[in-house]
Amino acid sequence: MATMITSECINCGACEPECPNNAISQSEELYVIDPLLCTECVGFHDYEACAAVCPVDCCVTDPNNVEGEDALIARAKAIHQDVAFPDTFESRFRKAAGQPAAVPAAKPAAAASAAEAKPVPAAKPAAVAAAPAPKAAPKPAPPPKVEVKAPRPEKHFAGEVAGSFDEVLSSVHQRSALGKPLIRSALFIAQPFLGALPHRDKVALQKSAGSSAAFSAGGSTALNILHNLVLYPLIGIVIAAIVGGAGLVFSPGVNSYIILGVLVALVEGVYRLKDGIFRAKPVEEIEFRAALYGVPLSIALKPLLARQYGMLRAAPIPVDGFYARGFVDKLERERRYGNVYTLQDWGDAYFLRLEFPTRVPEVGIPETSELPEEMPDYDYDLALKNGHFIIKGRVVDERIRKITSSVGAFPTEFTTVVPLKEKVQGFSHRFGDKLLEILLLKQPARAGEESRHL
Repeated sequence: MATMITSECINCGACEPECPNNAISQSEELYVIDPLLCTECVGFHDYEACAAVCPVDCCVTDPNNVEGEDALIARAKAIHQDVAFPDTFESRFRKAAGQPAAVPAAKPAAAASAAEAKPVPAAKPAAVAAAPAPKAAPKPAPPPKVEVKAPRPEKHFAGEVAGSFDEVLSSVHQRSALGKPLIRSALFIAQPFLGALPHRDKVALQKSAGSSAAFSAGGSTALNILHNLVLYPLIGIVIAAIVGGAGLVFSPGVNSYIILGVLVALVEGVYRLKDGIFRAKPVEEIEFRAALYGVPLSIALKPLLARQYGMLRAAPIPVDGFYARGFVDKLERERRYGNVYTLQDWGDAYFLRLEFPTRVPEVGIPETSELPEEMPDYDYDLALKNGHFIIKGRVVDERIRKITSSVGAFPTEFTTVVPLKEKVQGFSHRFGDKLLEILLLKQPARAGEESRHL
């Protein structure tokens, strides 16, 4: 039975890249599913991927288009003729009913009768039985082979400056004050107050401080929630003094204002942590929301903070949706498109960090049994052109490239274009542990000359 998208669709686009058959497309008002291409993910998953990622649960069964498992797998084989589906293909029908138990094969009749007709030799008398030969000591098992990866050859590109990345890094003067020990200590002390800021401001502060021990988005939010459990009741007492005068403050009537302040702080705290409480998101994907006074505080501190941490682009927050063990990680999906990168302005240079995919997606097709869990390194090219820095990544492992054509949200290549506001004269880079780090050295500005793009 083909899946359909109801009128509750909010056009978020989360379902389209997850479909293994490219059956989902965007119409004028909402996304639609082509029933001639939909296989309910039979052959690829034991669940319907579009329904799994939909944040409003609008991908439902079409009651007017009922189909069985045989028809769906036949369609999958027709669409993906290059994929050899085994008899134990992934299917939500089998998940619901339980996999049938394997039955051992019976012995051939001729072999069984021959075994029965063969005479059994009589046992020798115990007196003349030969003494059993002593068993040889078992040979020790050979040590397991350890695969040693060959070191990745260094790559160099046009516009790259001479010297190693560490040498160039040591020569860059970072103007951000947040990395200084004294400022980091002040950030640590101010966490209960700064935790009221919106999520992006807290993430920017954490990255600029260079250490989660000095400041972290999650830790500062938790401290601010505790801080507000004291602050809001105090505000309630102030309101009581304004409404009823000093006499109300020193009377039992002030208790209702105090309780109201505590309740507001508790409700606000639950709302700010709802991604972790109700949706069980991992910590790195939780949006730690602002307090009631967080947005005004951000506006007041923005001029000061903008000069200090220089965060021009933070890593994206993946689309809300279904979360379960074994499901495709949304942040990993963003890495396959080259979208997970940050850009900071250090004064004398831009600092760019881009994360490559770290693991092979669980796509539920036969080829994955021969694939590693860790994603092999991508090849990449870097270029500085027309005021933009361009990163091109591509899958080079042929085993991985083979499955990209059959899996949604898994392009073979990606191109990331990063716009730069100031002129850059060269760059240096290093790559390791699926992380690409790039220093873009700004061209010194001349007196009276305005900054121009490359």
